[in-house]
Amino acid sequence: MDFKEIFDNTSDEIKLEFLNAIIKYNQNLQKEFVNYTKQEVSSEESVSPDSFMQKIADIQEQYIAHFESIDLENPDWDNYNPSYSGYIEEWEQYQQASEQEFNQIFEKFKSEIIDMLIQQQIDDFTAMLLGLYEACLNTEIEDDIGSFHDVNEHLTDEHERIMQELTGKIKMSAISSHKANSAIQLFFHYCDEEYSGNPTYPKYFECLLLALADNTDKPNQILSILDASKVERATLPQLVLLLNKNTGNDTEWLQSAQQYYLKDNEVAKQLLDYYFENDKERFIKISNELFDKDKRYWSEFLQDKVSLELDKTLYIKVFYQLTTYENKIEHYHKIKDYLSPTEFNRLIEEIKWNMVFVAQILEVEKKFEEIKQIVEQNPDSWDINELIEPILNVYPEFCFSLIEQKSVNEIENGRGREVYSTIASWLKQAQKIQGFENKTRELINQLYNHKPNLPALKDEFRKAKLV
Repeated sequence: MDFKEIFDNTSDEIKLEFLNAIIKYNQNLQKEFVNYTKQEVSSEESVSPDSFMQKIADIQEQYIAHFESIDLENPDWDNYNPSYSGYIEEWEQYQQASEQEFNQIFEKFKSEIIDMLIQQQIDDFTAMLLGLYEACLNTEIEDDIGSFHDVNEHLTDEHERIMQELTGKIKMSAISSHKANSAIQLFFHYCDEEYSGNPTYPKYFECLLLALADNTDKPNQILSILDASKVERATLPQLVLLLNKNTGNDTEWLQSAQQYYLKDNEVAKQLLDYYFENDKERFIKISNELFDKDKRYWSEFLQDKVSLELDKTLYIKVFYQLTTYENKIEHYHKIKDYLSPTEFNRLIEEIKWNMVFVAQILEVEKKFEEIKQIVEQNPDSWDINELIEPILNVYPEFCFSLIEQKSVNEIENGRGREVYSTIASWLKQAQKIQGFENKTRELINQLYNHKPNLPALKDEFRKAKLV
């Protein structure tokens, strides 16, 4: 049973015992409980639309001033901390220093807004998120040195990151239902006043609306608020589905999912999950439709659902795509017996840029001559160890000669631990070649006793346990 089913079937006595056990020594939960009960019994009216809009304007003005106080040409070098050691390009130092200053502003904002969440000030919480977003959009910062591709884009990316964190905290908080309803109503009023006819703005905040709506005990009221606004249902399909689900209206939920699944991948996932449990034929039909629309995205989602028994064609399509995209041999194993020679050759052509993966597939098919050809054509590849591995004991003389030649040439023409470590890795491969144990030992001794003496090489050989 899932949580909801267990919770619904648990007595009030046990629920109260659990609440008492977890809240008794947790001060944060105690504070949330006190604020929650205050809001539930309070007759205080919600924030007015005008006050809400003024709060957004004030926050926007405040954070534009914060953002524009940062001088990209003269960042705060005294508090700059490089993100990694070693050489850093000058332009990157400027960018990192500026990013750190921006980050301090966002972190301060996050600290303030979390306190509002604890205090059940959900209207102000929402207004602050909207005001900060407006500031990110409307800040004007000179970037003559080109620290950023687009300063406003960087700021809005940071805003989205912060908003995702905060919506996660909403989901873990006990928010008063009427406060959640009030914040949602104020949000739609603001959209009507400032962004009428613009679906992009409310869509951006859908994750926030979802988190708030999941705390309301009046989902039908939220649907009515949405319908009374100028924002169309199609703009917020995930919200519509959640509200339909929470009303218990399965018919409305299914109709909405069928209406919006081609417009929203999250809606499509929910619909596929529903059909997978209730209507396999519809599941196959819609899966094929979505797969043809975006092969990469839907192959990842469908891999845990498709099977040969369910639909062989869809199964092959999904794991063929995963094979070419993720380059994992386990995906290839699932389809290898169902590919025609033409399809096999097409697969190899699509992944030819990844020679190691091609060699792995050819090894499965025991096409060792073709692996040898790859090695012959790419003797200086950085991946030579992986390429040669499958044929070490199929073409032992060829492999040993190649390793010997590469090792001798490298030690004569290169110096440094990286070179010596690479030679050691080749010799480790040579030790695996059956029938060439003596020749491999002779080669190792020859290189180990190289004249002039190479202490670093000897150390790398010892580390590799060659001697």
